[in-house]
Amino acid sequence: MYFANPWGLIAIVALPAIIVIHLYHRRFPPLIVAGLHLWSAETRQTIAGRRREKLPVTASLLLELLAALLLAIVLSEPHFSGLNEAVHLVAVLDGSASMSAKLPGADGISFRDAAITELEQRAAHLPRGSVVTLILSGRRPMMLAGPAIPWIDAKPKLAGWQPRVPRHAFEPAWDLGLQLVEHSGRLLFLTDQLPPERKTRDVLAAETAKEPADAGLIPDKMEWVSVGRRLDNVAISAARWTFDSETGTGKVFIRVQNHSLQPVNFDLVGRSGEKPVFRRSAVLAERGASSFEAEVPGGLGHLTIELSAANDGLEADNRVDLIEPQARIVTAAVDLKPADAARKIRRVLESIADVQLGESGTAHLVFAAAGSLPESNPHRWWAGFGPISQDKAALDAAKDLAGPYLIDKRQPLVEGVVLSGVVWGGVQPVTQDVTPLISSSNVPLVARLNGTRAVAYLFNIDLARSNLPESPDWPILLANLVELRRESLPGLARWNYRLGEEVRFRLFEGEGDASASSAPLSLIHDGKSKPISRTSLVELPPLDETGVYEINDGEKLIGRFAVNFFDSEESDLRKLTPGRREPKTNATAASTTIDNPYSWAILALLLVILAALFADWFVLKRT
Repeated sequence: MYFANPWGLIAIVALPAIIVIHLYHRRFPPLIVAGLHLWSAETRQTIAGRRREKLPVTASLLLELLAALLLAIVLSEPHFSGLNEAVHLVAVLDGSASMSAKLPGADGISFRDAAITELEQRAAHLPRGSVVTLILSGRRPMMLAGPAIPWIDAKPKLAGWQPRVPRHAFEPAWDLGLQLVEHSGRLLFLTDQLPPERKTRDVLAAETAKEPADAGLIPDKMEWVSVGRRLDNVAISAARWTFDSETGTGKVFIRVQNHSLQPVNFDLVGRSGEKPVFRRSAVLAERGASSFEAEVPGGLGHLTIELSAANDGLEADNRVDLIEPQARIVTAAVDLKPADAARKIRRVLESIADVQLGESGTAHLVFAAAGSLPESNPHRWWAGFGPISQDKAALDAAKDLAGPYLIDKRQPLVEGVVLSGVVWGGVQPVTQDVTPLISSSNVPLVARLNGTRAVAYLFNIDLARSNLPESPDWPILLANLVELRRESLPGLARWNYRLGEEVRFRLFEGEGDASASSAPLSLIHDGKSKPISRTSLVELPPLDETGVYEINDGEKLIGRFAVNFFDSEESDLRKLTPGRREPKTNATAASTTIDNPYSWAILALLLVILAALFADWFVLKRT
């Protein structure tokens, strides 16, 4: 026990004061009566005046002493160790999808439900005045409830906890919890598997190369509770939908994996709305996997693929939504002379999928003479092929180079280009402001023009004097250029993503298009709308929920894409076990300083004593 206000104990000096008053209390004047012999023999006669006599032990004296003692205790605010201590419980909840796995049986109790039950039991045994903070682990830790709120306010927040995140690191959530219990409190981690063996920082430093990523240093203050249990599971580990714009048909590729120690029968059904499109049934060997391919007609738009198997522990990996890919056609125009150079470019363009030849005025990509300047149009890319100057003296002075070549591997245009055995012919001096991508002896061979509104690339080469068109690097170089142009086209470039992937798409090209529409740009999922910044390149952070998303520009639909759960490690439930790991160091509870129930009880008793004194002085003495 300790006193919050020790100075209040000074009030105890009232006890000897009360005793002195009763020793020297005022006497009444003598009163002569007849028949004194009729009074009891024990009646003591006192002499008038103030003289110290034997202390009269009366009810009034005892009540006064007790009242003074209680008042001194109230003023000193006593606190009893273990009874007046509140606890700050910080619970980190594992947000992994495996926490939604359900135990076999009719009840369908999941590990999430078991974790909530464990948390409720902990909260029921917390001291009076305790508070809790709930943290969800994930790619970005999130505070579900708190910080430091009563359990009655935190409990309703658990209804919105639906674990569905792929495998991730727990350390960020632990660090957030440690900040909240730095001086006092308890840190609890609720998950579905036991931790690796504890390791000191020195051991971890020595075994960095051997240590798995999830075997980080466990905080000493943290208690680890696992509510998991080994389960069998069958999962869709991968799914992809490709579309051939020439035939107008598509293909769906699916991989199914068996995470159990026994063969499993499964059914796989692909539907467009309520209409079945394909069905597969097979038997998977223990720990086995199998891939399936199905041809589907074009125009379906959206496919739902569902997997069903007996004794399947996890539902999150049994359903996949796929959005049909759209053909992103690149229109290219070849405006080059002589005809031999143009023919070499067209030959490659005709072999690249989803490329069509058109006129320069409507093309996305124009191949022109290097001596001309690109059009000031940010919607039209330009590729200029030499000779840069057609002057006879410049043509005669042009050089043929056999290397060595300096290739900037950071640039996607030259990805995969090696130029082994290539003779680069017709090289002339470059006077424009350029950024070299391929160079030789400080002479730019392939470069990007600077200061132009259009994206422009300069190829300092005479195709008639070079063997580049006959080398394997020629189609690679042109294919890279076409794909770069395709990626820059407005609209979605991909339509199906893994959970946790970033989604990027271009909303418009060039300047001035940002204000072309005053309508809000929004992301819609499950009837919920979220605003998006209107920029040329839109980057959405990794999304935390699976399903189909829509991007709307006001009432106009820009595109739809799907996010699915694919994580073979998280789908493997064979390593889940129940258990508990106690913290290495005990946390210190924080003492409350308000609403002390013992002070209130003492005050109530003091009021009762004062009432008794009043009755003794003013009621009983008058009878």
